[in-house]
Amino acid sequence: MKQPQHEKYDTKNPIAIKMIQGFMQSIDDLAAQINAPIQKITECGCGQGHVNQRLERLFPDAKIKGFDINPKEVAIAEQNKHHEKTQLYVKSIYDVGDQEQADLVVCCEVLEHLEHPELALKKMRELKAKYYLFSVPNEPLWRILNFMRGKYMRDWGNTPDHCNHWSTRGFKTFVSQQLSVKSVNRPIPWTMVLATPK
Repeated sequence: MKQPQHEKYDTKNPIAIKMIQGFMQSIDDLAAQINAPIQKITECGCGQGHVNQRLERLFPDAKIKGFDINPKEVAIAEQNKHHEKTQLYVKSIYDVGDQEQADLVVCCEVLEHLEHPELALKKMRELKAKYYLFSVPNEPLWRILNFMRGKYMRDWGNTPDHCNHWSTRGFKTFVSQQLSVKSVNRPIPWTMVLATPK
């Protein structure tokens, strides 16, 4: 059965493809800076599993979990996962608990959609991971690029359902409320952060 296309990850636009490659390479670069054993990984907001698949390749011996609030997205991620041992399920980020404790917690392209990102960050900090990897759109660059390609013109380039808008400096400050930021990457047009507990 043909899988639904994801506007961002399954694009045919060569410029967008180059950006996605940069996004994934940034995950690789930050993962390479982790200097502790990673045996368990939890991805908060796995969507259709694109980042989860990258984590499977980067950490082939780790036990990986991923969850998302959208059952349809989780079903697609389940069909596309590389390893049978990867566990994917439906859950809200606000409900994370002992089941999600891991050495590495990943949350990419999620926080900008949340009405209560501070609560989500606090919940993830309580998982007591050794490392955290986050990404969000880098604003206002994200909206400028959308506007330039004629998308979401009425909203001045703001992607629907984006409730929060952070510059790189603003997102680093946001994460620093709960965690210690160790490294920041800027793969256009995102901000990506590697953090540890304080």
